[in-house]
Amino acid sequence: MKKVIEKIVSLKDLVGIREDNKDKKIGICSGCFDVFHSGHAVFFEQCKELVDVLIVVVGSDSAIKMQKGAGRPVNEQNNRVYLTASICNVDYAMIGCEGKEMRHGKIDYYEIVKNLKPDILILNNDDSAIKEKQELCKEFGIGIKLVKRIVPEFLKSVSSTKIIEHIKEENIK
Repeated sequence: MKKVIEKIVSLKDLVGIREDNKDKKIGICSGCFDVFHSGHAVFFEQCKELVDVLIVVVGSDSAIKMQKGAGRPVNEQNNRVYLTASICNVDYAMIGCEGKEMRHGKIDYYEIVKNLKPDILILNNDDSAIKEKQELCKEFGIGIKLVKRIVPEFLKSVSSTKIIEHIKEENIK
């Protein structure tokens, strides 16, 4: 079993991952993963069911700040990518490209897709940038799979934003 740090990769590692997994289906997914919760784990499990090798792209600090506003992210990118890589359904994790125009949604995939050439990009069906990501996939001939955001009946629906709001409310009391 790989150590967590061995599962954290960079853009330059992607060509080697593709070469080492020629006969395997490779997929990528992405997100902020700022305050980790059960919904993230469910999403990774859904993604892993679709591919042999799952690479999770974690939004950079600058992308999250631009997307979520002041005070975000709560956890800096190296902490978030390490925690993401520690999840059993995640084969590799990396920080999204920085300093790029956000051409394909909230996290720029262009260089990642160009270097990795994954088989599919996996998104939640309510992703706010589906159209942009479909265009990217079309450009590189990559499949796209939408998964429904589900909450198993034994779990409570939660989000990073709800957790942060709850903590703020508790601190006011």
